[in-house]
Amino acid sequence: MSSQASKEFIMIDLDLVNTVVWQSSHAEKLKAMRGRLSRRKLAEMVVQCGGKVSQQYIQLMEYPHLPKAPHNVSFKLLRHICKVLGRDVQELFDSPKIISSDT
Repeated sequence: MSSQASKEFIMIDLDLVNTVVWQSSHAEKLKAMRGRLSRRKLAEMVVQCGGKVSQQYIQLMEYPHLPKAPHNVSFKLLRHICKVLGRDVQELFDSPKIISSDT
């Protein structure tokens, strides 16, 4: 098996994740998830939910080829964005959702 064909995954509590590497595929998914909702309205909703973001930052996230676009994005911000959009954060990453209960 070539090293390009294999990936390694671990399970980690999402509360321990601070930032994620932001890629163009994530940007495309964010744009699709936002749909017709304006960046301004999305930013306002995130702020009302307790997050901190501007419409300009959302634009930079959606266009990662721009010079000032972030290479890493706060996972907490992504959770806020997904929450106000009524979506699960794993949708941005094409990852399965694994839920563990504390027993």
